[in-house]
Amino acid sequence: MKNQETYKIEGTLERRIDQVDLILASGNVDLNLDFEQVMMISVEGLEWLEELLLRAKSHGTTVSFSNVRPEQYKVFKVAHIDSLLEACGALGRSGPAC
Repeated sequence: MKNQETYKIEGTLERRIDQVDLILASGNVDLNLDFEQVMMISVEGLEWLEELLLRAKSHGTTVSFSNVRPEQYKVFKVAHIDSLLEACGALGRSGPAC
């Protein structure tokens, strides 16, 4: 069974977060990204999240998002990146589940 680790993202998500990449690379951990303190998500931040989710999937690791506010969820939805919506637990639902 894998351990669950939560990482709180703060401020603007505009580039990769090395600490999150290290957590993912350590293996044997499912990762929860907490968006409660995120003020803005840039295109680069979205690209990094998409890449992170692809790498996690190839390692058999689950990444989930928590505390995603409606305006953040809307960014994910408008980006049309299914893996982001899936990490939110909202794929196939009418609104954010996180």
